Amino acid sequence: MIPQKAVPIKLLQKQVWREGLVSLRFEKPDSFTFKPGQFVRLGIEKDFAEGAAYEGRPYSMASLPEDPFLEFFIVEVQGGRVSSALTALEPGQSCYLEPELWGSMLPERIPGGNTLWCISSGTGLAPFMSILQDESVWKQWPNIVLVHSVRYSEDLAYTNLIQKFTDDSRFGANPNNSFCYVPVITREATQFLSQRIPALIENGDLEATAERKLDPVKSRVLLCGNPEMLKSARNVLKTKGFVSPRRGQPGNLLAENLW
Repeated sequence: MIPQKAVPIKLLQKQVWREGLVSLRFEKPDSFTFKPGQFVRLGIEKDFAEGAAYEGRPYSMASLPEDPFLEFFIVEVQGGRVSSALTALEPGQSCYLEPELWGSMLPERIPGGNTLWCISSGTGLAPFMSILQDESVWKQWPNIVLVHSVRYSEDLAYTNLIQKFTDDSRFGANPNNSFCYVPVITREATQFLSQRIPALIENGDLEATAERKLDPVKSRVLLCGNPEMLKSARNVLKTKGFVSPRRGQPGNLLAENLW
């Protein structure tokens, strides 16, 4: 059954990065807004083998609240009925938006420091595309490192927008700011780092490549990706002095699972 508050949204534009990996821009319902870093559920209603049914899954916004559209970065998961249906959509077709907002990976929750590390795997890059387009984030943290780990180089996405973070004076090109992009390719020989994120943090290669220190006093870390990566990375970061804010106690680390 379709949730009572779910509303249909029409696909306006589709960017195919490679087969099964897409960015989808949908029309944005009137009065709907959010904070960069939050996510919602997208749903479909269709005939499955066991009959007609509605299913929804969580996806982070990659767009800004003030954009006239909602953008999502979606990979087709093997056996995933919702992701398969969403990646198959073409402009003019629709899915459902469940407007309740979720997620606590909000930069405002970990103020302080001067360097923000945005560390992602796969489509965990999505919330960082929203967060890093917010000019206020660059005023809070003039030094920003974006890490994106994928299996193959064809999985690297949003390269034009990431280049904009380097070139635009509102972001990394401001004389008072700096921006470092660190792609990681784990299953293909490239010029990039190839180990998984937790290992790169533990052995110091991530810091060496970014030419910045993961200093718990000066740095704040946002993590988004698959649960295994998050668990391992948090354990390594804990040994370096990074903790999540809890019960009013300040912290310097926030994490969000993809599922």
